[in-house]
Amino acid sequence: MLLLELTMLLEASDFKKLEKNKVDLTPEERKIVIDKKAVWHFNGGNPSPAVWKSVDPKTKKVTYVTNTHRAYNIAPTLKGAIGRYHSFIKGTA
Repeated sequence: MLLLELTMLLEASDFKKLEKNKVDLTPEERKIVIDKKAVWHFNGGNPSPAVWKSVDPKTKKVTYVTNTHRAYNIAPTLKGAIGRYHSFIKGTA
């Protein structure tokens, strides 16, 4: 039980780091996400990307993230994050 709680704390900490280092998608990345229908519908049904980008300030490593309030998933590529949105994250909404 303690190991599970520790794992959950580490995961929350990792997600907080990703959020802290969040940057805007480029217009090209945003278009790809929307064209691939990896979107949430907010503000009267307007599509909003369900994938976002985090860049580590020290290493400049880019991580693409998709999440709901229940779960998150990461990928090193935009294509990978879009796939994870469709295969897992969308189902947790």
